[in-house]
Amino acid sequence: MKKTLVALLCMAPLSAMAVTTSWEHDLTVSSGKTALTIDQDGNEFTASHKGLSFSTSDTVDIGISYSTSLFGALDGTVSVDHQADDDNVVGVEASFDQWGATVTSSLDWNVNDTDFDSTVKVGYGILGLDSYYSFDFDVDDTEFSGSEAGVGYSWQVSDGFTLTPNLTVPFDSDWDHGTVVAGISLNISFGGSPTE
Repeated sequence: MKKTLVALLCMAPLSAMAVTTSWEHDLTVSSGKTALTIDQDGNEFTASHKGLSFSTSDTVDIGISYSTSLFGALDGTVSVDHQADDDNVVGVEASFDQWGATVTSSLDWNVNDTDFDSTVKVGYGILGLDSYYSFDFDVDDTEFSGSEAGVGYSWQVSDGFTLTPNLTVPFDSDWDHGTVVAGISLNISFGGSPTE
């Protein structure tokens, strides 16, 4: 069954060739509660230890976030981003994870533009196959601003080495799809989990 799922997922990016496709990969190296991530999507670099993360990318000069378990299956994250255009964005996020399903809601406040944006993301994972769908809202104008669908399959090649082919399709507010993003996520662990 695993081989069939991997084959189907690997064929999905090929079927996306009929539309505009972007290939973007990422690499995470972790040891215990410390992790470093390099992501071609926006040239993002993230360093994290326990729940504290520092990041930078093409659009964010410096980003700081802190994640913690609130109670039970509920987690919370607060973040502050100083963006490349000198805007400052404060964000809060709550995530609930139970029986393989995850519901995440977030609210971002652009302090400079007094602009509020929100995202609701619903995901589900089973037997290494993960999928999600997210909805974006412009809170100020009280309107739907877009969505995104994604799927990936985590294949544990060996202890401490996981390979995940994935596919993401964005949609605008008129439900027209944008550039399809396909890629491979590599996760190398030298013991423990960065979220433990």
